[in-house]
Amino acid sequence: MSRRKHQIEAASQQVQRLHAAGRLAEAEQGYRQILAADPQHADSLHGLGVIALQTGHPGPALVYLERAIATKPSIALYHVNRAGALLALGRAAEAEAECRTALRLKRNSGEAYQGLGHALADLGRPLEAIAAYQEAVRLAPTLPGLRDSLGLALHDASRLEDAATELRAALAASPQDPAVAGNLAGVLKDLGRLEEAEALYRDLLRRNPQDPRAHYNLGLLLLVAGRFPEAWPEWEWRFRADPALAQRFQAPVWTGGPLEGRTLLVHAEQGMGDMLQFARYLPLLPHDGRIVLEVHPPLVRLLGQVPNVDAVLAIGEALPAHDLRLPMMSLPLALGLTGAGDIPAMVPYLAADPARVAAWRSRLDALPSRRIGVVWAGNPERMRMDRRRSLPAAALAPLAAVPGVSLVSLQKGPAAAEAAEAGVAADWTQELADFTDTAALVAALDLVIGVDTAVIHLAGALARPVWLLNRFDTCWRWERGCADSRWYPTLRQFRQATPGDWTSVVGEAAAALRT
Repeated sequence: MSRRKHQIEAASQQVQRLHAAGRLAEAEQGYRQILAADPQHADSLHGLGVIALQTGHPGPALVYLERAIATKPSIALYHVNRAGALLALGRAAEAEAECRTALRLKRNSGEAYQGLGHALADLGRPLEAIAAYQEAVRLAPTLPGLRDSLGLALHDASRLEDAATELRAALAASPQDPAVAGNLAGVLKDLGRLEEAEALYRDLLRRNPQDPRAHYNLGLLLLVAGRFPEAWPEWEWRFRADPALAQRFQAPVWTGGPLEGRTLLVHAEQGMGDMLQFARYLPLLPHDGRIVLEVHPPLVRLLGQVPNVDAVLAIGEALPAHDLRLPMMSLPLALGLTGAGDIPAMVPYLAADPARVAAWRSRLDALPSRRIGVVWAGNPERMRMDRRRSLPAAALAPLAAVPGVSLVSLQKGPAAAEAAEAGVAADWTQELADFTDTAALVAALDLVIGVDTAVIHLAGALARPVWLLNRFDTCWRWERGCADSRWYPTLRQFRQATPGDWTSVVGEAAAALRT
């Protein structure tokens, strides 16, 4: 090695020590000085890429890492960190391929298996992610965040007890890590161990009273527990905790009181089921101003009938001038209706068009006996949650086998193609352009049975008999330990006794149909 190369390598080792010690600014300056002398120095290109990734700049990180790989393509760690940049950019499929390249170069790389687990988890393949993380644990058990990630993958796979075990181990190793404590609390909540979960959230808030995720998740727990007066103020932290719920508006938030001629915009958030559930509060808004409602496009016509609403527009349309605004799901707190007994539970609070209902009844007369609408899947874009609340259409076959029952599909989206596997007798969903159309069909049916989707909320709001096939780790609105619903008096719940067990749930519903 020439004297110049020896000097560069000595400098590189010193800079890498600075980097390992967390002195990123000094390390970055050192890497750049080396690259000024040797523009193709692979370790320095890699180091700059890692620093860019560590400081939240995955785009520049990818450029540096690809330059490093072009110079030295056989270094597995370069490919692992390129996968990390791809993951940060939302390119999980490419990240998976990059980790597999790293494993071809170094079969016993714990870092590569950890990265592969991250990619598989993001791709919605939790069982494969678990296997990758477990191999990483075998090879490199002390990798930062590894047991935490394994716990989250187990959670995604509905292996809640195993998830709790892994997350307890992760917390024992990193007792001051708020993310691990929050993840464990979330699993304990889903297991129904609400007191343990609450203690963890409150401990997080003692350490950091302004932790938005701890406040928000505590709010969810309190809602599940039915402790509404405590829950709604904590629920308001959701906008600070979740970037996906970021505010889009400039007007001040209405916090109650008369409108005095002003215009209030009540705007959409989260899913269509949430909008249908909270529409019950709209007639209770002050009548001394103008109420404008923003909703998802399929809800515009249906919610246009709500009393006290002057105009309804779809998300994406130009907003009219308004003085105040309020997120739809903040209505209980703003109206001061925070108690469990304050929920406006009188149904129906929505109605279907009588002529449309009559038309559907005429068509349904061709089907024998009881006509039951079914829905088996939610929104696939909400992958992690939807995987737990949805079930294969074929799992509903025991309902179709009940004598005197005709199943009618209410399923929209990609899962609608599975209707034949459910044993449906009729599928008119192509004719359902929006929820006004769906409401008319629902009102003409004898019963609706389905998983936790907007159709269940619609049936409840129309005061139709509705049976919810509910997952073990229930959504907050269905609470725990009850077979009915404080939100919808006509709703009956059939709950999983163990995570992922849809067979017993559908079996119970089929038995109830027979009796």
